Amino acid sequence: MRAGDLEQYLEESRGLERDYLEELVRSRRVAWRVAASAAVLVAAALATVVALVPLKRVEAFVLRVDNATGAVDLVTTLRDGQAGYGEVVDRYFLNKYVLARESYDYETLQTAYDTTALMSSGEVQREYAGLFDGPKARDKVLANRVRIVVKVRSIAPGTTRNTAVVRFATRAAHADGTSEAEESLVATIGFRYVGGAMHEQDRLVNPLGFQVTSYRVDPEIAGGG
Repeated sequence: MRAGDLEQYLEESRGLERDYLEELVRSRRVAWRVAASAAVLVAAALATVVALVPLKRVEAFVLRVDNATGAVDLVTTLRDGQAGYGEVVDRYFLNKYVLARESYDYETLQTAYDTTALMSSGEVQREYAGLFDGPKARDKVLANRVRIVVKVRSIAPGTTRNTAVVRFATRAAHADGTSEAEESLVATIGFRYVGGAMHEQDRLVNPLGFQVTSYRVDPEIAGGG
């Protein structure tokens, strides 16, 4: 091989090596760019999934339908973030008040009367006391011949602060074993909590000073909610 041919051959070989190296560098740069872009997309996707996790939780609800009135209410449980203890306490005292006020049992009448009076404001106390005044007083008409049994169906917040709507049913049971048809009623109640001194015995009945400030009962219309 002549010297000129050898030199040309070596030059062509070096050119091929340069081309190969340049192509390799370009390929690696492209690969790094693709990898970086993929990493960004993966990170964004993970962030989106994490953000959506709280929204993907499936909640089960139980709806209860009243066969008598057709009203529907939600059966709930006390869990974090679902109902505050303040609401649960309100419901406890509202339930206790309606049972004490609307039930009638001659043997426990005084206890129910005292409980209702203790949990009522002055004006509401006077309205309640009127039910036991005069010749048509409740205890004189019913005496020990009739018992009125109350079943609270639901308790819901009212349209304004410190008000509630209580749906309940009453049934009159006579001493001779007969009973009257169940009556569906709705009580609209205003309430508050008051401080101040209280006898120890009263504190056992009403420890937080729950007080009803207004009380109205209406018949529940069939099919209403």
